[in-house]
Amino acid sequence: MGILLGVSLAGPPGPVTAILVNRATRSIWKGIFVGFGAMTADFILMIVILVFGQVTNISRFNNYIYILGSIFFFYLAIAIYRSREEGEAKDAEGSGFVAGLTIGLINPMQIGWWFTAGLSVFQKFGYLTMVFLFVGILAWVFFIATIIYKASARYGAKVSYAIMIFSVLSLGFFGVLFSYLALSGIVTSF
Repeated sequence: MGILLGVSLAGPPGPVTAILVNRATRSIWKGIFVGFGAMTADFILMIVILVFGQVTNISRFNNYIYILGSIFFFYLAIAIYRSREEGEAKDAEGSGFVAGLTIGLINPMQIGWWFTAGLSVFQKFGYLTMVFLFVGILAWVFFIATIIYKASARYGAKVSYAIMIFSVLSLGFFGVLFSYLALSGIVTSF
């Protein structure tokens, strides 16, 4: 589950993915460095939510966190589906790592994911799932950079469309999962 969550965090088209895709068309490593920067931002955000989760007893708010996570997943899935016809973002200046890190730390979607879904995943499944979440992110970064580099010349827009479909389906799946966790928590509390 952690690996799938990592892919759902790293996979959706957004500013980081747009830069990663753009740089990976020129070099696999240029794309990977963007992903490493964004993964570092995810690590920083994870530390923040782990400290927040340890300092504050928020277990009584679990159902609300699951509901917020579910809404956030559905929101991302819908936003990605609606933006399928938008072009790639412009290439950011500076190194790929710095671009990925900066965008990851200021991206409201990434911050929102960690404070909703990330926090509830940690509370429900613990540290081991978080480790595998980063394995999923790492796997996705290597996979997408390699695929984009090798396939961009031949398939072009078809690659972006396949990424969009996968992202929408995986985010929808986790939206349903978190809805189920919220509802089952509400039902058992009566």
